[in-house]
Amino acid sequence: MLEVKSSAVNGAKDLKQSGSAVAMVLPGRPSLLRLTALILILSGLVGLAACTGSGDSAGRAGTATCVAPGITETEIKAGVLFPDTGPFSYSMRAFRAGIEARLGEVNIAGGVNGRKIVYTWRDDASDPQVNLTAARELIQKEEVFGIMEGLGAVSGSAQYLADLDVPVIGLGAEPVWAAHENMFTWHNYTLAAGSSTVWGDFIRGTGGTRAAVVDVALNDAVQDYHRQLVDSLWAAGVSVDINFEVTAETTGFGALARQMKAANIDTITGVVTPDVLAQILPAVRAAGVNLRTVLLSLGYDRDLLKKLGPVLAGTSIYISFLPFELNTPAHQRLLTAMARYSSQSEAPEQESAVFGWLSADLFLRGLQAGGACPNRQSFIQGLRAVHDYGGAGLLPAPVDLAKNRGQLTDCYYFVRVSDDGRQFVPLQSAARCGNLIN
Repeated sequence: MLEVKSSAVNGAKDLKQSGSAVAMVLPGRPSLLRLTALILILSGLVGLAACTGSGDSAGRAGTATCVAPGITETEIKAGVLFPDTGPFSYSMRAFRAGIEARLGEVNIAGGVNGRKIVYTWRDDASDPQVNLTAARELIQKEEVFGIMEGLGAVSGSAQYLADLDVPVIGLGAEPVWAAHENMFTWHNYTLAAGSSTVWGDFIRGTGGTRAAVVDVALNDAVQDYHRQLVDSLWAAGVSVDINFEVTAETTGFGALARQMKAANIDTITGVVTPDVLAQILPAVRAAGVNLRTVLLSLGYDRDLLKKLGPVLAGTSIYISFLPFELNTPAHQRLLTAMARYSSQSEAPEQESAVFGWLSADLFLRGLQAGGACPNRQSFIQGLRAVHDYGGAGLLPAPVDLAKNRGQLTDCYYFVRVSDDGRQFVPLQSAARCGNLIN
C-alpha cells in the first residue's frame, strides 16, 4: 500500500506540472486513472475482508475481523449465568451439560461462519443481586458477546444487560423476559398480568376441588407465578384454601400436613423444589390427607426418580417440550450429543438439559441471523425476525419470535410419575393448551 500511495503522489505532481486536466502517460509511470482504479479495488478488497474475511463459498468467515465484544477471527465467546448453588440449583443441574452438548455439536461441524463458540460461566445462586454482579463480570471482565441464563434470578441483571443491548437467551420463567427487546425465550412461563386455564383445567379434570398452593419462599418471580396459578385454579372452579411458603430447613411439615387434613385439601400445587417436596409428601400421607392431584412445575428428571421415585409416585409435572418418552429423532440427537460432548450429567434425560440445549440452539440461531460479521444489534434484529423457531424439533409447535415477546405460552405436556416411582408416563401424545385469562 505504501508503494501505491507513493505512485499516486507522483502521478498528481505530473498532472500539476502539465497544466492539463487530462491524465498524461509518462514513460515508466501509470496513469492517474489507472492508479485511482487500483486504489479503489484494493480498498474494496480490504473492506470486504473486514466484513466477511477470506470465507469460502459457503459463507464462512473464519478470518474476518469483526468489531463486536466477544468475537475474534476464530471464536465467539458466550456467557452462561445460572444457579449452580442455591434453592434452584437442583433443578438446573444439567443446564450446562445441555449447552455443552449443543455447542459441541456445532463446533465439530466448523462452528458458525467458521468461528467456534466457547463459553465462560458464573453462578448466581438464585439471588437477583448476585445475578447482577455476575452479569457485570461476564460483560466487563470476560467480554462475552451474549448470555444464556437459567431460571430464578434473571430480573437482577435484566435492565443492565438491556441498557447495553446484550443478547440474553433462556427460559422465560420471570415476567422481566417480556420487558426487553434483547431478551429471547422459546416459552414464556410467567407474565406480570394475566393467566391461563391450562393448570386449573388439568386439576379439575383429575377430580381436584380444594387446593393448597405451596411455594418455596424465594423472590418476586415466584410471587408472580403464584398469582398466575391461583387465578387459573379459581377460573376452573378449584378453590384455593391454603397458601404457604416453605423452606426445607425451617418449615414444620407435620403441622402443615395436619392443616391440609383439616381443610379437606385434595390438591397440592405450586413452585416446590424436589428437596422440599420429599418432606411434604411423606408428612401429608402420614396425616391421612386424601390427595387426588399433586401438580408441579419442576422435577422432570430421571435421575430424580432414582433417588425419590417412591416418594414422588403419582405426582404430575408439566413441561414445555416433547417428553423424552416419545423418543423422537430430536431426542436421540440431544442424547447422542450429550454423550459425546458433555460429562456433567449421569442421567441426561433431564428438564434442565433441555433448557440448556434450547438456550444454546436459540443463541446459535441468533448468530446465524446476525450475518457473517454479527454484532449485538444485528443479532437482536435478526433473531426477532425469525418466525418459525422449532427448538431443533423439541417444541410442540414453531415459535414466532417476532410476536411471542409478552405473550403467555399456555401449552404443555403433562407427565405422571408411575405408581412404582420408576418412570414418567406421558398423559397425552400432544401438548395440552388452555384459554388465556386477562
